[in-house]
Amino acid sequence: LYVAINLLDQEPVANKFVIASHLSDTAVVSHHSAFEYYGYANQVSYDMSVTSDSKFNGFSFGGFHYHRMTPHISSGVSKTSSGVAVTDVERTVLDSINDFERNMGFEELIQCLSVIPVLNEKKLLRYLAEYNKCFLYQKAGYILEHFKDEFAISDAFLAVCKKESSTSSRYLMKDIPKDRMDFNNRWHLTVPADLWQNTLYGGDEDADV
Repeated sequence: LYVAINLLDQEPVANKFVIASHLSDTAVVSHHSAFEYYGYANQVSYDMSVTSDSKFNGFSFGGFHYHRMTPHISSGVSKTSSGVAVTDVERTVLDSINDFERNMGFEELIQCLSVIPVLNEKKLLRYLAEYNKCFLYQKAGYILEHFKDEFAISDAFLAVCKKESSTSSRYLMKDIPKDRMDFNNRWHLTVPADLWQNTLYGGDEDADV
């Protein structure tokens, strides 16, 4: 790819989101980079997450590192008149919940979620069905239940997540110290005992040790 350089400031005319959107025919700004595009990111990142069907080698340009994320679904993509292709907010939420361990970490995920003004349940359910992944239903139900009041998450939505969740007990994240484990009986998830203490929303009332 070639991009013109502004002679005044020596910066690329195309910004990082436009560049990311043109790395392949299917390239889409996603995950933490999509949160940043919408203004919901808590931290400025110099890593650009780009979901693309076509593989490309990660590279650095203009102080940013562009890396590929594997797509799980094809729905939920918005294309702007400025040439940016970006996952919509609901897909960004689910992609980020699915991949938070290798993309942004749990605390940054929660900080991003905390500033989103509204979520569309119908879109969430449609994308969850396309994902067709029991563990994602499990994680999404567990995490979004903590935002039930903020997003007006319905009991019906949580019931679908619960119904489609795995009945097996899973670990929310890897490498949880054994002396700091809590078990959430409702979602059959083992989580760190202090998981929510470092976020905006306090402790996990449903956890059983």
